[in-house]
Order: sequence, then structure tokens, then C-alpha cells
Amino acid sequence: MRPSRLASRRPLRRLLGVLAAVVGIAVVALVAGAASPSGHPADHPVARSAHSVAPAGDAARGSSGVYLESAGGAAVRRASAAHPERAIPETAPLPVAAFDRPIAAYRRYAGRDAVAMAAPAARLTAALRRGDRGAARTAWTAAYRRYLLLGAAYGALGALDDAIDGTPGGLRGGVHDPAFSGLHRVEHDLWTGRRPASIVPAAQRLQRLVARLPARVRTVEITPLDYATRAHEILEDAQRDFLSDRAAPWSSAGVVATAASVDATGVVLGTLRPILQGRGDALEPVETRMGQLRGVLAGIRRGHHGTTPRLDALGSTERARLTGALGAALEALAAVPGTLETVLPPDVPKIPESR
Repeated sequence: MRPSRLASRRPLRRLLGVLAAVVGIAVVALVAGAASPSGHPADHPVARSAHSVAPAGDAARGSSGVYLESAGGAAVRRASAAHPERAIPETAPLPVAAFDRPIAAYRRYAGRDAVAMAAPAARLTAALRRGDRGAARTAWTAAYRRYLLLGAAYGALGALDDAIDGTPGGLRGGVHDPAFSGLHRVEHDLWTGRRPASIVPAAQRLQRLVARLPARVRTVEITPLDYATRAHEILEDAQRDFLSDRAAPWSSAGVVATAASVDATGVVLGTLRPILQGRGDALEPVETRMGQLRGVLAGIRRGHHGTTPRLDALGSTERARLTGALGAALEALAAVPGTLETVLPPDVPKIPESR
């Protein structure tokens, strides 16, 4: 598994995010109540009439509300006058079935990509048998990129993912541990001077693992919550693991890996676009920032004679631009999960009255 998966922090981050949102709404409500009996002065920028946005939840029964700005959610949340302890999204929660088509489309894409990974894996073994280190490195990079293009499936492949994309982190024997296998076992050996012929068994094992991928990804279980967060998480991994050179330190393939992650994110967003359209304003900023990030990557390739360079070959300006564009894309993508909620946010705890 990649370093970010040695001890998954996804559930904890989601829990902390929910708690932060709950506390934030409660604080705003307390401050608003102190400002005026209605919760906001009449000219406050976030005070609006209940009929200014399509009603949802309690509003459908005619209750009025106060609109509260909410970071990381669906842009705006509304506390119902009838139930002030409940924060209601501006857009009604999506039915779970709304994700059926996006996830099915992704599975078809992932199945094709998994099949396509067999070709560079076979070229890798053949090059090693010939003793052609250069061709083997090229084939390894192509196979690694293909695997990263799976994107949304990485969290659901379990032991197969560990075997294909496992790192030596956490293994007692480190790079010498027999459990260290897959792409990074071959990467380590290819870039640290081992004889190509000695790497053939590891490459053959990788081929066998890759042969199991198509059937696995076509049936992988992906929940709506997981899928809604994948677009953000794929690039989050790129920022933390690929641009730091943690995930592929021997080949320094961080730029290739980041570009593959951008492509994988684009696939997920493409499947989600039909349900993102018309729900808040998350889609336009995301598409703008993703376009800018692709532009930076294209500029890097132009600056390196049409090839994607090693991460350690980037100039300081190139690296700064890539890091900045990736950060801006992540900021925009953070709004996507909240826009695609399938349940109402948790109730806001009541604030005890002061005596």
C-alpha cells in the first residue's frame, strides 16, 4: 500500500470534519443570537428570507430559517426556526440511487484500465530477461501510471492493493522483507543496481497479481460516501505522497504519479458531473482549478522536451507552480463531498441558556 494507507485516517478525518461543522454552526448561532432577536441584523450578508432558496426538509412545511455560511459543506446551511437544533443543507440530500450510474461507469472504466495494465507489466518482464535496464524502467513507469489511473478503487482492493502497490514501510525486514513485493519491490531493485535477471521473479509475481485486477475492480464495493470523497482524496494523496517523493523514492516518479492522479480525478469528476450540475456552485471552480493544474503539468512537459521529468529534476519555479496549482485544486475539490450528501447533517447541540 502507499504510505498514506499504512494506517488509514479517512474515517477519523470524516468524524473530525462532522464535529468541526457542528461546533462551527453552534458558535455562529450563539453569536447571531446575541446580535439580534432574529439571529442576524436585517442587513447581514448571510441573513435571507426562507423563500429565497428552494425549501428542503422542515422548510417544505413553511418554516422560516436563517442561512449560515458553512466551510467544507454544501456552501450554505439553514437552521430551521421550528427546529433550530437542526442544520439543513441548501440542496436536499441526494438519494443513494443517484450514485448508481456514476459508480457503474467508473467500474467499466476501471475494468478497462486494469486490463491495459497487463501490457506494460509483460514488457517489464521481457526487458528484464533481455537485460535491458532502460526498457525495463520505461515499462515499470508505464505500469505504475496505469495502476494509479484506477484512482477511486484504491481504498477497496484490500490485500491485492497491498501486494501490488505495497511499500516496505512497517515491514520488519524493510526492503529485504519477503513480504515486500509488487511495483515498489521491482522499482527498488531496478533503481538500486541489482542485475536485471535477478529481478525477473519479482516481475513475474507482479504479472500474476495484475492478472487478478480486472475481475476485482469490476466487482469492488464502493459506497456513495466513499465515491463522493474520492475526487478530493486522490489528489490529497498526490500532494502528500507523490510530491514529497515518499511513494516512489527510487524512481522519483512523483510527477508521473501526480499527472496520473489528475487524470484519475478527472474520470471520477466526469462520472459525477451529471449530479453535480445544478447543486450549489462547486462544479465550476473545480473545473477551473483542474484545468489550471493540467496546464501547469503540460508546461512542465514542454519545458522538458515533451517528456514528464523525474521529480528531482524539477526546477524550483516549476515545483512551486505545481504545488500551488495542486493546492488550489484541492481547495476547490473540498466542496464536492458536501455538495453530494445523501443524509442530513447531524443536529446541532443545544447551547445551555445562561443564568
